Amino acid sequence: MPDISFNCPLCSQQLEAPEEYAGQVIECPACQKEITVPAPQPVQKKATGNKCPGCGTALEEGVVLCMKCGFHTKLGKKIATDFQ
Repeated sequence: MPDISFNCPLCSQQLEAPEEYAGQVIECPACQKEITVPAPQPVQKKATGNKCPGCGTALEEGVVLCMKCGFHTKLGKKIATDFQ
């Protein structure tokens, strides 16, 4: 399992702990105070700053078709979409 990276809320020391430690109280090796290991943060897809030319919706990197309005970024026009 990947580690959780976080800062000690008391001394700001950068720390890592295995995911199975989430919610458990540990001693910070820097300040020796008891702290709770936070839950892992879900990985979020980053928006690239690209917006759909058809409707202005933010598009993630690599998206070719806007699911909101049907604009195809490679063709430069809206296409007919049929969602079933």
